[in-house]
Amino acid sequence: SFANAPRATLYGGEIETQKYFDLSSLPGDFFASRRALIVANYTYTKSRLKVGATDPVAAFPLSVTLANQLFRDGSPLTGQSDHLANVELGLEDQDHVSQQTLIMSYASVRTTRRGPSGQPDIREKPGFHLDFVAREGIEIQGVPAEVKFEVRNITGTKYQEYQQSGANRIYYNLYDVGTTATLGVALNF
Repeated sequence: SFANAPRATLYGGEIETQKYFDLSSLPGDFFASRRALIVANYTYTKSRLKVGATDPVAAFPLSVTLANQLFRDGSPLTGQSDHLANVELGLEDQDHVSQQTLIMSYASVRTTRRGPSGQPDIREKPGFHLDFVAREGIEIQGVPAEVKFEVRNITGTKYQEYQQSGANRIYYNLYDVGTTATLGVALNF
């Protein structure tokens, strides 16, 4: 079951910018209705649990226990990276569905689960990812459709989930996710 710490503080900020560049002045019909797109955002977030010596928590059905037996004061919220950054570089047609986008993203280390019985928390290292997504509008026997092609994790970033105490690190999950490519068609009735 799930348990929530008695209190937490969370603060941060986000900045985002988006800019389009008209490409219609470039030679050739391909660029006549196209524009380039750059989107960048960064989020900083800091979170800390607040757990007192006598704070109760209902973690198990029909029982209440002390929160400090399940949570450590000052630990970050689960799933919360301090730093998130994304950059998108795209090309899109303004007259019909046609987009090609390169997506770069970064997330700093974050807690995924609380460590059992006072052990250190289990952490995840998402790191840097590079993806490519393309969409193209087509017609299949007069029915509008969309073809979508995706290549995810082009850099081959490995998934890492671990528990660490001092210099000792135990990996719970350490595997090569690999690069995946998918192709799909959606009909728009």
